[in-house]
Amino acid sequence: MPGDGSVEGMKALRAVAIAAALPYLALKLGLALGALFVRYARDRWGHLWRGRVPDLSRGGSGRGVAVAASLLAVVPAALHLLWLTGSAFALNEARIEERTTDFYVLEALDMVYLGSAVAGGLLIAFRWAPALPVMVPLALAWLGSGAIVCWGGRLLLASFVGVDDIARQPTAGMLLTYAVQMIVGTLVAILGAHFLGERSGAVTTAARCPG
Repeated sequence: MPGDGSVEGMKALRAVAIAAALPYLALKLGLALGALFVRYARDRWGHLWRGRVPDLSRGGSGRGVAVAASLLAVVPAALHLLWLTGSAFALNEARIEERTTDFYVLEALDMVYLGSAVAGGLLIAFRWAPALPVMVPLALAWLGSGAIVCWGGRLLLASFVGVDDIARQPTAGMLLTYAVQMIVGTLVAILGAHFLGERSGAVTTAARCPG
């Protein structure tokens, strides 16, 4: 039918428009929710991130999670490093052709987010860097994990939107990178939540037993 081509073309354009709009919608929503959460968290849990790393308990809880997250992070970090240095390994044809300055900037940011999440998780779990305020590792863990989960999820979702074109279909390496990235961020977020719960219990106990 003569109209079939135009209908398919409209569907393809709609899919491309949706895929292009997703990052901006996610960014706006993330900034709005983040601002609201920061205000709420400051009032609700501000006392939990005061003090320095040596003030934390020396329990080993969460160390296994931190180590698992750091080991898993090697996979996406290695691939992002390859892509950042110009390698086309595990990239689909469309991504290879679209490698501009923005592509390399995003790859560098992915490395920073991963490093921040892993560093924050390890600092929280092992109580390293005694000179640091508690806020520093906690901020690294929360901001880093939030960034890699949201960005990895966005890329994973976009990989399945409008992929009728073979050149745009995600490779196994791309899917692995985004999926493992989300797992790492989730593990670090769980570690941060566990830390806040542990810290809250310690503060409550100290308030009830001042002697």
